[in-house]
Amino acid sequence: MAASHTHPFDPAGARAADAAASRARRSEDYRAAREEYAAIERLREVNWIAAHIRERRYELELTQQQVAERAGTSHSYISKLESGTHIPTIPVLTRIFAVLDERLLIGIERDTPDGEPEREIAAVPALMAA
Repeated sequence: MAASHTHPFDPAGARAADAAASRARRSEDYRAAREEYAAIERLREVNWIAAHIRERRYELELTQQQVAERAGTSHSYISKLESGTHIPTIPVLTRIFAVLDERLLIGIERDTPDGEPEREIAAVPALMAA
């Protein structure tokens, strides 16, 4: 007998949005993750640095307090940063990215006569990261 795809919990043959909605109804953790990623996407439109930090912290299952302590700053500073209303200094941003197992790079771009942008990317100098 052929398998039926009418079981309410079988996502086979279902649209991705329908399958996701079904998972969200069944799992509080899935709902919470879905809401967090939706908030991150909205934040990305306002401040991509804040969105990246929030997403990476979420992926690593770190609290704002944990990031703050490890980066040598305050919980309120991380909260302001993740709200998208505050831009950190390069030294603080370098420390935050180190906590998130990432490195901050600095990029420079200039237009050229042929219309192709010329780019240079380098690690933050140690003097600036202190």
